[in-house]
Amino acid sequence: MPMVVSHTNSWLTSGLTELHTRYTRRRNAAAEVKNKAAKYLRSLTQLNALSNRDLLDIGISRADIPQIAFEQSQKELTNENV
Repeated sequence: MPMVVSHTNSWLTSGLTELHTRYTRRRNAAAEVKNKAAKYLRSLTQLNALSNRDLLDIGISRADIPQIAFEQSQKELTNENV
């Protein structure tokens, strides 16, 4: 015979709500990290695709590419949030 609980378990409800909140925060944080990484990699790929001559023309050293790609990705993220 199944047991029927006639009262609500507020501790269970609050616990499930807390778990859902934690899960949502972590999912959103993971999505944000993925978005940041994608923007950085896109900038990095575009700069690495330039020839040495093109880089020289715009005054960029190959050694500077990772930093410039990072700065560009941060600018894109800032512009998205405005």
